[in-house]
Amino acid sequence: MKFSKRTDWPAASNPLAAQVEILKKNKIPFFDLTVSNPTLCQLNYLDPGILSAFRNPQNLVYEPDPHGLSNAREAVARYYSNQGIQMDPGRIILTANTSEAYSFIFRLLFEPEACLLAPQPSYPLLDDLASLHDIQVKRYPLVYSGQWRIDLKKLEKLTAPAQRAILLVNPNNPTGNFISDQEKKFIRNLCRSRSLALICDEVFLDFSLEAKSIPMSLSAASDVLTFTLSGISKILGLPQMKLSWIIVSGPEKIRREALRRLEIISDTYLSASTPIQNALPVWLYRQEEITKEILERIKANYETLVKKSSALSEIELFAAEGGWNAVLRLPGHKSDEEWALLFLQEDRVLIHPGYLFDFTQEHCIVLSLLVPPGIFKEGVDRIFNRILKAS
Repeated sequence: MKFSKRTDWPAASNPLAAQVEILKKNKIPFFDLTVSNPTLCQLNYLDPGILSAFRNPQNLVYEPDPHGLSNAREAVARYYSNQGIQMDPGRIILTANTSEAYSFIFRLLFEPEACLLAPQPSYPLLDDLASLHDIQVKRYPLVYSGQWRIDLKKLEKLTAPAQRAILLVNPNNPTGNFISDQEKKFIRNLCRSRSLALICDEVFLDFSLEAKSIPMSLSAASDVLTFTLSGISKILGLPQMKLSWIIVSGPEKIRREALRRLEIISDTYLSASTPIQNALPVWLYRQEEITKEILERIKANYETLVKKSSALSEIELFAAEGGWNAVLRLPGHKSDEEWALLFLQEDRVLIHPGYLFDFTQEHCIVLSLLVPPGIFKEGVDRIFNRILKAS
């Protein structure tokens, strides 16, 4: 029996994952500073009242719409209206999750072996999604000099006829940099001149670590065909409920054609659940409350890192503007994987080594800022104490 090469991925676990399995098998507790699932992070908004939204009698009626139910799309439009963006619900396509949203866009834009330009470092799931759709990913670099920024010259050099789209992650995961106005202008001009579409993943857009207002969504773009992705996994902290969306914007003629074709793709699957769609308007009324609680958590944990790293010159905390992660650069006498294994074996602390996110900078580790503060502080203390001992 032959299988597709799309799923011919290595079966063996890496040394860090293998060590985690040993600890779990032997029921040895450890401090997990990689947890990014909000439902496992002791947050107060996760109360049984959320489930009351399922008591809608309309859940017993099935009226499929390739765009998604109108009441749910209107609720999404109100969410953007609260940000000062007037949104036509007809430009919204609901999907079960952001991965599916990527899948729809890939099917819309890419022939086999065509190229997507995507940031480096970034979230590793993108490579798996691209592989499953026979797409090549070419990476444009993010460079760090007090803050993370896109290397625009290298991005421009990477554009070629084989490329179909540029992906922006705003803010990027795990580096936490928002796309600056200068970068937006440059990239939109580049897309327009090279006939490229723009895909913008904004799942973390509401989570700014700074006091200034939330950066503007790219969903209002009118000059370039743009696909904006978001969903309730992050903005409502409800990944288990499975609802995301694509917003299509850009010049009217090409926007209408893109929507027509997306309707065909979506109508083939109709994967967004009716009860979840009906619950969305109720849940979105709580969005500010939920975002506030998550923001308080990630800001508190980030401040813990700021204070700890300022007192230890051997560790560099890369400045983050938003998102749920933080990046540290550790002393160079061990690789990121060696540090990760040492923390787990000796200190019972689990972190992400930077290579998992394709960092070009060496000795980087990634911590989730969503972890309960007591666990986060103890884990961070153990990391810093270990580095002091190793110095």
